[in-house]
Amino acid sequence: MARELIFIFCYDISCSRRRAKVSDVLEQAGTRVQFSVFEVRMTRKKATALLDRLGRIRENSDSVRMYCLTEQGRKFSDARGGAPIPEAQEFWLL
Repeated sequence: MARELIFIFCYDISCSRRRAKVSDVLEQAGTRVQFSVFEVRMTRKKATALLDRLGRIRENSDSVRMYCLTEQGRKFSDARGGAPIPEAQEFWLL
């Protein structure tokens, strides 16, 4: 099974309609931590596919970025307010 990592997706999109589409896609995949910043826990392959999907929505003047936060980096991450930094969860729902 592929290992899940934390990916940070952020965007700068001028058109309200395109911005709403990008936001809707990201809300289905992860947790909004700021207006245009989302944390998503998934495999690298799925994150790349998500970035490709978002890239098809944007126009040339828009920007969509993805950053990877490894488990080691997560240990050094912290927050003050808002959603907590997501931790790795190893469990099965039956």
